[in-house]
Amino acid sequence: MNVAFIGCGYVADLYGKTLANYPALNLVGVYDQNRRNLDQFVRRWPARKYANLEDLVGDPAVELVINLTNPRSHYEVTRTCLEGGKHVYSEKPLAMTADDASKLAELAEPKGLYLASAPCSVLSETAQTMWHAIKERVVGKV
Repeated sequence: MNVAFIGCGYVADLYGKTLANYPALNLVGVYDQNRRNLDQFVRRWPARKYANLEDLVGDPAVELVINLTNPRSHYEVTRTCLEGGKHVYSEKPLAMTADDASKLAELAEPKGLYLASAPCSVLSETAQTMWHAIKERVVGKV
């Protein structure tokens, strides 16, 4: 599947480093508003540089967008990608409010698009420790 990254900061490098573990995924392009981040990323990981979000979304070669932007941008970027007919995997959170996350799911479903978000916040050591403390009532009744 052809994928494109939106957002070329620190997290994008982690994705770039592990991409070889997923031979079914082919990185075809990247975009970031920060030109320096964009240029640095494509020097390390060969991919087409898109001039803007609209060019990336308009590229029929891109099937799946990996949203690695600032969390405050997740809703708008993901919405634009879904409206453009792209599957989206977003870093956490999917959106800044539950209402916005629901709107994204409602947009994806009738189009038959996959929409997912990184789960590691819930699966992290910190979250699991807190869940255990709540279950065992170490922190009192919640």
